[in-house]
Amino acid sequence: MRRILLISTDAAVKELLCANSSLLNANVEVNECTQDLLQKIKHRKPDVLVIDFILNNDNGGGLCHQVKSDPQLRDLPVVLLSEYTTIGRIASKFGCDAIVNKPANVRHLTSAITNLLRPHHAH
Repeated sequence: MRRILLISTDAAVKELLCANSSLLNANVEVNECTQDLLQKIKHRKPDVLVIDFILNNDNGGGLCHQVKSDPQLRDLPVVLLSEYTTIGRIASKFGCDAIVNKPANVRHLTSAITNLLRPHHAH
């Protein structure tokens, strides 16, 4: 079974992803705290990281950039969730592998994650 690590404080996103984990054949772990995030990711070894762009005291784009800048984590697929419809214009700066607009649609979110779990994205 695959592992998805969700970094979000958005209850709707947490509920959506957890409720549909069986569609993804994955266990979903939710983390609201971004402190020591890189160490947590290295310890938990998720197959996909899903990060909310707006977090209580952090920026998901910056966190994505940190993950992609780390030699041990740079191949980890990252989905960025955002309410900003224009985020696609600057997404390449963060290094994310996919963007899903919020409010998250189950089809779009599961499709983005499924595409990143395919063998050509394996790390």
